[in-house]
Amino acid sequence: MNSIKIWKVESGKEYSVGKFLSNEPQYMDRDYIFSYIPEELRGCAHILTCGNDKLIPENEPCVTLKAERDVDVYVLYPDKQPVIPKWLESFERLRMNVTRIDSRSDNLKGYFTLFKKRYAAGLIKLYGNSPLEMLAQDWYVTSGGINYCMYSVAVKESNQEKTL
Repeated sequence: MNSIKIWKVESGKEYSVGKFLSNEPQYMDRDYIFSYIPEELRGCAHILTCGNDKLIPENEPCVTLKAERDVDVYVLYPDKQPVIPKWLESFERLRMNVTRIDSRSDNLKGYFTLFKKRYAAGLIKLYGNSPLEMLAQDWYVTSGGINYCMYSVAVKESNQEKTL
């Protein structure tokens, strides 16, 4: 899908656009690969984020995308995170999940819930992964958010249906 590009990454780390498929990597800086992806999203654009950006606060920009057409943006947010970022509350929480495995193929590592929002063509700004409520806890910050995950993003051209 050439209609989505990475416009800016606030951390300065490298993000990439790939395809949202099983057996493809989730992050730029980890060896995790996707195991299960819902059929209706297979093959759409996938923004490979960096796992090390997981401590960016929810109220600070993380990544800006540029869409040449109207798109549906799907944020894959880890189920084990007890709180979601405030900005993600404006997205529709879907009854669909994605799973991934880590570098050991026998180790199922994570479940991610999909959150969806439609955007018109133009710039799309997504904010940080870590809720302020979590960042207020010393153990979370000092551990580097150990055992918690950064979100990923899938993007699909909208089907042009108008939502009321």
